[in-house]
Amino acid sequence: MKPFLFISFLFCLAGCNQADKAGNSKPSKTDTVFKHDTIYINNDSKWQEGFGLTNDPDIDTVWGKPVKFYISNPKCSPIAIDFYQGQFRPLDNNTTAALLELVTTNDKNLRPFYRWCLNKTIQIQDGALAEYTGIPAREYAEKYPDEFVAYMDADTAGKRYNDWTDAISYSGFYDMDDYQKPAAIRSRLIKKMKQHCKNSDAKMNERINKFAADCFPDTEK
Repeated sequence: MKPFLFISFLFCLAGCNQADKAGNSKPSKTDTVFKHDTIYINNDSKWQEGFGLTNDPDIDTVWGKPVKFYISNPKCSPIAIDFYQGQFRPLDNNTTAALLELVTTNDKNLRPFYRWCLNKTIQIQDGALAEYTGIPAREYAEKYPDEFVAYMDADTAGKRYNDWTDAISYSGFYDMDDYQKPAAIRSRLIKKMKQHCKNSDAKMNERINKFAADCFPDTEK
């Protein structure tokens, strides 16, 4: 009988220790906790440095409107809100893919904010993250070519254009695309952009053709 009581005591002691550890544990810098329907990586990295943010939605602006205009919209994606607030840093995961896919939304009020999220992700991409930006960037340019051109022209230094074409050139391939046949890819991209273009004059057509060539240049022989 005594051995049985002793073993029971050990089990109880172990259970108390586990409960105590669970009650006093704190998330480490690599722990993942969930906020809204997104993933929040609990770390103190300054990954938003260079974004030019104050993190005050009344002060920060996106495409001429205060950020509050977007994040106070009940239809605004919680992922995008978390991104702005620095609570979600894009990584190579499905949540990042969901965030970047928002850029082609039909909601014209929220689209500039989602485009900003994609642009900032392109700015910080490296390694595996670069695999996620090319397709949404290409899809946005194809679906909203007039907006795309205006957005590129807003950066007179041309860095944004180079960043986007580099992203598309690296990972903007659809399943049907053969990277060894860039002419065919360019043809499909040009066709889609011209189909959706509201201002299809000669100058615009020239811009579209150049964009396609910059995204998918001929491979060196």
